[in-house]
Amino acid sequence: MLEVLSTLHGSAACGLLFTAVASAGIGAPWAQDVLLLAAAGLSLHPGGLDAVAVAATAWVAILAGDAISVWFGHHYGARWVRRPWAARFVPPQRLPGLEEGMLRHAALLSFVTRFLPGQRATLYFLFGSLRMPWQPFLAADALAALIQVAVAQVGMRSFGWNWPAFVGPVESADNVLTLALVGVLVVWWMGARRGERG
Repeated sequence: MLEVLSTLHGSAACGLLFTAVASAGIGAPWAQDVLLLAAAGLSLHPGGLDAVAVAATAWVAILAGDAISVWFGHHYGARWVRRPWAARFVPPQRLPGLEEGMLRHAALLSFVTRFLPGQRATLYFLFGSLRMPWQPFLAADALAALIQVAVAQVGMRSFGWNWPAFVGPVESADNVLTLALVGVLVVWWMGARRGERG
């Protein structure tokens, strides 16, 4: 994909970059963070992509991918979590409290989640399932995405960051965070089951 992107210019390059970054945000099997660094690097080549266009396209694509995940949560997850089979995982009596917590902490959760590689789509879907409000999500996600895009641009241009060097650490962080997320969900589910039995 990066080889193809390096041969494109103008709207074609921005279109592929948008598709790649947005789809990574909803679970496609490539690292969004590495794409941001690679795209920033391509803008350094003579006759390459325009840096401003790369940054703007990446920023909009990040917001689009995250918003799609939240929308799926609002549209499907919020209904699934209220079906009888889901009561084993999310007891109905706990839903109002979880949704109230999501309402209070929507901005903080949205901002922090943007910096968790590999977990964003899952977490944003869960947030949407708990009816996270759109306004704080969009504001916090937009700010976090702006920081992320700016760091990629400045890191590549000023500090000579090399995107292949980040592939290993990003994948390692992804694996660790995935295991941590699974562990938290298992502990929470077991606690909910004990509460039901008690």
